[in-house]
Amino acid sequence: MFPGELDEFVVSLGQPRYRTRQILDWLYAKGAREPGEMTNLSKALRAQLAERARITALHQVDRRESATGEAVKFLFELPTGQRVESVLIVDGERRTVCLSSQVGCPLDCKFCATGRMGLIANLEAGQIIDQLLQVSQFVRERGARVTNVVMMGMGEPLLNYDEVVRALTLMRLEEGLGLGGRKITVSTAGYLPGIHKLIAEDLNVGLAISLNSTTDEIREQLMPINRKWQIADLLAAAREFFDRRGYRVTFEYVLMAGLTDADADARRLAELTRDVPCKINLIPYNEFAADAGFRRPARRRLEQFYRILRTLEVEFTVRESRGRDIDAACGQLYHRQQEARQ
Repeated sequence: MFPGELDEFVVSLGQPRYRTRQILDWLYAKGAREPGEMTNLSKALRAQLAERARITALHQVDRRESATGEAVKFLFELPTGQRVESVLIVDGERRTVCLSSQVGCPLDCKFCATGRMGLIANLEAGQIIDQLLQVSQFVRERGARVTNVVMMGMGEPLLNYDEVVRALTLMRLEEGLGLGGRKITVSTAGYLPGIHKLIAEDLNVGLAISLNSTTDEIREQLMPINRKWQIADLLAAAREFFDRRGYRVTFEYVLMAGLTDADADARRLAELTRDVPCKINLIPYNEFAADAGFRRPARRRLEQFYRILRTLEVEFTVRESRGRDIDAACGQLYHRQQEARQ
């Protein structure tokens, strides 16, 4: 609930409005899992809340920590028995949580483990928030705090737009989790109607677009969504985002051997993005046992790709896969668990 909605609910119970702030503090600052834990509320109010309200609780089924300490993978079970993943990524002082928005995904990107699941269910805002609360608790117990959030886990966030925006709004509210908008990024495979809605939204968050190819022909093979909204459409949307929101879109580009890692791809990537205010995030492919022929490029090939971009004065970062030993890419641990259950 937004604070105003909770306020109305509290008043409907015959309680004073100041109870709203107490309840929000228990939910977001103290991590209460049930009304009975809210000890500064009256017993009568706790009983009313237990009868009338529900606090979403995801059951943590599995947690795997990378040997490097750079990633922690969480597998949560919903009350329906369905499962979703979250990932904590550690980079110096930065603690980024990658959250899921759907169980599975309908977009069928060929190189993505989640894409092979199809769409099973949309998550509620509370289920998105609860992933963050539980990972935040894990981080606090280790003397740190979450600094960044990316909607980049299982699912296409912009296809679950209303629930994702509700969750993002709660993350940003002072009465909620109080995260700054520049610390939150929504990642999309290129669902253009959702991008336009997000641009118009009064919500100051970042945008990342999974580009992953420099030609429509290859991108369409990898990402069927490209049949509807092509690379030129995404570049135009990135320009519009900058014009309206004032900061650059991040283009995610997965490097796959023989598909997206050629010298010509590096040159085209430089040309495509030359006049677009953007950041480029290069991601060497994270191989998975069930991959349908996709491979991580050899180190020499990667270095050559980077060298060409530097020569062409393209600003980019390289996101090396963290947690490869714990199936940290979205959907991978889910598949491992499903195999084990079967």
